[in-house]
Amino acid sequence: MGVFGVKEEHGNWGAVFPVPSPNANPKNGVSLPLWLSFVAITLVQPAIGLAAECPRIYAVEDYNRTGVAPYGSVCQAFEGLDSSRGVSCYWTFPFRSAEAASYFEDAWAEVVRCREGSSTSDNSPVNHPDSYDLREFNSGNRVYRAAKKDKGNEKRTLVFLSVEYSN
Repeated sequence: MGVFGVKEEHGNWGAVFPVPSPNANPKNGVSLPLWLSFVAITLVQPAIGLAAECPRIYAVEDYNRTGVAPYGSVCQAFEGLDSSRGVSCYWTFPFRSAEAASYFEDAWAEVVRCREGSSTSDNSPVNHPDSYDLREFNSGNRVYRAAKKDKGNEKRTLVFLSVEYSN
């Protein structure tokens, strides 16, 4: 394997080609596959970064296609009113724990950060005494919802993240 050489230089660019000598070896001992791996990682890193910023959203959106739920969650596809469809996932936490409250706020922040649209709140009364917090985010033909439900009888708090697609 030969090293690379520059054929011509024109200002800030030049034509690059392999050196034809079969005895040429890199002086720094770095192989071509290692350099190609480095270049590939450099080019792919921005896409990896985007996925890392919105993992729950991407997993919920892709659940019907992949069957893979976000880490630690239970998910189910649903059919809504007016021929809408969607996916709802939930995570279970100890009753009214700080961890549940933090996870709910993080999930909501991810929705707002990762999707364009407008948020609304639903402060409708619920038919049970436990606490319930629901937030909605409208983004085109999608509605994202984050909810936190305290289940006193079950001694647990559920955090939901869902997306509903309208037709």
